[in-house]
Amino acid sequence: MRIWAMIGAGGVIGGLARYGIDQAMNFTPWATLTVNVLGCLAIGFAITVVAERSSAPFWIAGVLGGFTTFSAFAVEAVLLLLDDRIGWALAYIGATLMLGLLAVPLGQRLALRT
Repeated sequence: MRIWAMIGAGGVIGGLARYGIDQAMNFTPWATLTVNVLGCLAIGFAITVVAERSSAPFWIAGVLGGFTTFSAFAVEAVLLLLDDRIGWALAYIGATLMLGLLAVPLGQRLALRT
């Protein structure tokens, strides 16, 4: 039961942090892009630093699971497409994928330097 509490507590922290960024950026798709790229950077760092520690579920499944969101990314991309903002939708999808995939190994490299 302890692990569930750790994940739940982390999820609260991650969710509140995500909401704060959403609010600061006026709930735009770019807020979700920021959150997801930061989350990719952080998970690259976390899998290198905390993966074998007992705190891993708190950080990885809890904080980062509560912080990042694929579902919001998908909805926002579809809404941009439905609004006939195809260029913006493609830029958003491309930026999310490219920056996210680049951020994970960057996070790993940063972790190895600490």
